[in-house]
Amino acid sequence: MKKSTRALLGLIALDAALALGTLWMVVQVKTGAWRTFNQGEAITTITSTMGGAIGVVTALLLVAFIVHKRRGN
Repeated sequence: MKKSTRALLGLIALDAALALGTLWMVVQVKTGAWRTFNQGEAITTITSTMGGAIGVVTALLLVAFIVHKRRGN
C-alpha cells in the first residue's frame, strides 16, 4: 500500500474515532451519566475541543498525503 493511501486512510480512521468519541461524551452528558452543573456549556466545550482536534489531525494528514503524492509514494 502506498504511503499516500495510508495517510488518507489514517485521516479517515482518526477523524471517525474522534467524531465517535465526541458523540459518546455528549451522550454521557445528556443522559446524566456525567454530572455537570451546566449541560449546555459542557457540550459546547466538548464539541469545540474535539472540533479543533479533528481540524488539526485533518490538516496534518492532508499535508502528509500531498507530500507523499508529490513524491510518488
